[in-house]
Amino acid sequence: MNKKRLLIGGLSAVMVVVLAAWFFLFRGDSPDAVDVAAANAQLDEDLASSAATEDDVDDEALTATDGEVDEGLVSTDDNSAAGFDGELDGVWIIDDEIGDFDFETASGSFAGFRVDEELTVGAVVAVGRSGGVTGSLTIEAGRLVATEVVVDMNAIVSNDSRREGAIRRAVGASTNPTATFVLGDPVDLPAGLANGEIIRIEATGSLTVNGVTNPVTFMIGALVRNDGFGIITGSTEIVFEDFGVTPPTAPIVVSVDDTGIVEFQLVVAKG
Repeated sequence: MNKKRLLIGGLSAVMVVVLAAWFFLFRGDSPDAVDVAAANAQLDEDLASSAATEDDVDDEALTATDGEVDEGLVSTDDNSAAGFDGELDGVWIIDDEIGDFDFETASGSFAGFRVDEELTVGAVVAVGRSGGVTGSLTIEAGRLVATEVVVDMNAIVSNDSRREGAIRRAVGASTNPTATFVLGDPVDLPAGLANGEIIRIEATGSLTVNGVTNPVTFMIGALVRNDGFGIITGSTEIVFEDFGVTPPTAPIVVSVDDTGIVEFQLVVAKG
């Protein structure tokens, strides 16, 4: 009897260790929610890195073996906006080249979701994001009058790669490869935006995910920099069922919230 109890106790201890190890492997490191100030600091790093890379290319060109500059190696694009002239009106294009999106840096333009999960050994935040974001925003007479934001759902990655296939299936990426947001009523923009201030507004429009469209209201943060780049972040809570999405599960997952946060970070510049 004692041996049986010891065996059961030993097996229970092993299971606890295995589950704990699985938890730490499965959970990933959840990135912070989108934030304008953090995105601005990251953009500074991205631009500095880009400038350093271009300097290296220029140095290589100037030390060509024949002593002459190899024009093919010299970059003529400084990869930066022309500068902000104080005029907000115009079409602002989403930049999909600055930065290389990943979970460590939250660099460049991306869109995705975050949702709470309860595992057998603790709670985690599951995050999925796609760096495949394109589109534009139009400002007229100091009002945001139109948006067209398109997200490649097949480009979704997660803070744990083991979720990615299940996430893409859940959002119907194979049959509905893009998600979109289209602005509804125009939005008045605070005067401070043109003066380099971070502004906060609400923007209501139509969000389409998995081929299903519903009205949503995003809480928006925005900043226009002196170099001409704009940064826009936004988030809203959705009910997954409203979009025909069933959150994926796994043996270790006890439950997944039926609501989640859709969020985005956009780097834009005037077209």
